[in-house]
Amino acid sequence: MARSRIEGHTASGPSYAGLVTAAAAAILILFVAAPLTASAAVGGSTDSLPEDDETCLSCHDSEGMEKDLANGEALSLHIRGDVFADSIHGWVGCAGCHADVDLGVHPEDKPIETLSAHSAEASQVCAQCHSGESLKDGPAHHARASTTGGPACAECHDAHAVTPISEWKAGTGETAYCLTCHGQALSVRLDSGESFALSVDDAVLRNSVHPDHECADCHTGFSKETHETEFFASTREHAIARAQVCRECHEGKFEQYEGSIHATLIKDGNLAAPVCTDCHGAHSVRPKAVYETVTGVPCKKCHANIFDAYLGSMHGQARSKPGHFDAPICADCHRAHEIGPAAAGNQLRDACLGCHPGAIDAHREWLPNTALHLEAVSCPACHAPLAQRSVELRLFDNTAQMPVSEPQDAPQFEARIRSADAQGDGLDAFELWNLVRDINREGNAAEMTLQGRMGVRTGVDAHRLSDKTSAVRDCSNCHQQGAEPFQSVTVSIVGRDGRPVRFDADKDVLNSVMSVNSVSGFYAIGGTRIKLLDVLLALAFLGGISVPIGHLTLKWLFRNYLKRAQGEGSSQDS
Repeated sequence: MARSRIEGHTASGPSYAGLVTAAAAAILILFVAAPLTASAAVGGSTDSLPEDDETCLSCHDSEGMEKDLANGEALSLHIRGDVFADSIHGWVGCAGCHADVDLGVHPEDKPIETLSAHSAEASQVCAQCHSGESLKDGPAHHARASTTGGPACAECHDAHAVTPISEWKAGTGETAYCLTCHGQALSVRLDSGESFALSVDDAVLRNSVHPDHECADCHTGFSKETHETEFFASTREHAIARAQVCRECHEGKFEQYEGSIHATLIKDGNLAAPVCTDCHGAHSVRPKAVYETVTGVPCKKCHANIFDAYLGSMHGQARSKPGHFDAPICADCHRAHEIGPAAAGNQLRDACLGCHPGAIDAHREWLPNTALHLEAVSCPACHAPLAQRSVELRLFDNTAQMPVSEPQDAPQFEARIRSADAQGDGLDAFELWNLVRDINREGNAAEMTLQGRMGVRTGVDAHRLSDKTSAVRDCSNCHQQGAEPFQSVTVSIVGRDGRPVRFDADKDVLNSVMSVNSVSGFYAIGGTRIKLLDVLLALAFLGGISVPIGHLTLKWLFRNYLKRAQGEGSSQDS
């Protein structure tokens, strides 16, 4: 059949071409809640339709009949007469809803901007029989009747093919029933002003790792008979609440997540931290292998600058090669669910050694005091040669052998450190010495000291790892006067959320004799720039070796003296 169109007042079909321009394709009277009491159901033909309806359908039963809208969309004006006759509203007839259509001047030139705007306007007629109060009694329609900007009736219910609710439910599967509404482009406006999408793409769901799940498997409390009403202040609040359902099947992974930095941030009030659906999606969860590729890894959504640095590194370049999965990606170093603070503890150093077990022996071949270097110098400090380096002095618990953490119930260290920096210009050697002394004087069960560690200044730099042939191997990079890493010094503790909290320190704290006790674990000849220590150590060394040398010298001189004395005595006797 030839395609017909209506544009403005131009009719291209027989009789009154185009019964409805403003409401023809999408208007409906809601199928549920309070079915009208009339009993004129018809079955399978248009014979029982009123004469005026047959007049309307003489045009609108033509396939391909459309109207071009202002935004370029096309509004279908095709109505199947037999389907409309079989609908729950068939007895009402066209004029029952389209009371404003005058066949004498039809079609009128009524501009329509968009399909959604048309659906919203056309659906207003439903309120003639289905009031907002009656809709509120049914939970499935409560949001529609209560929320400004909620989905229009016609967005869920086909305008001219509404069936009785009992027939609809009986012939529809669980998920298919839900998608009758949620398969549409639905959204509601929250109190925060955000537009909250309610639509689900069935194809996406079936291509996920949950193709056989029914909606109610995750959305507990929802079924054909029950549709709970949930209210959330924002889309973020909803995402955090709904992520809890994942633990029903993934309890082990969820427990790992609860111990992570991400979960800690959520508990501490940072709602931007990710939950399950931020990384895996809600209805589009893909197999694990997808997230192990550089294109599928979810970390880059929040850490784009770090991920870009990783892509340029030797690891990223190797991982980007097709089928090359032995090079590490985010989860290999940071773990997937139990992600810890990157700069806390020795997690990342251990991750490096886990993939490079021969690194310690390889360093021993050329690096003096290898064990101390691997303890006091982070891997990126040498293997990211273009990075800016710095020294971090961590407040350290010698008893527990771990960095000091800020207590959750009674935070104290951050305030103490800020108070110690009286001028706010960075802790100097005297202020740092007093801070450590006062903390230890307060009767702490543990002895606190400062543990020095050299690293890179930013997380971006930490991921710019180069091939080992480009690694720093020149001792003078650190062990010379004015070396770059020693120009930036911070003091740190572990904050309540697990991440390091850093405070500026004067770079000269590493040059002062008052820092000897504070940074004793970080001291090596020339390593701290404390010249007096170097002199004292040299004197101690000379003093130490002078004792045996002096002893041997005196012994040799005494023996020579005895020999001469014995020789003189023998000559006199003769």
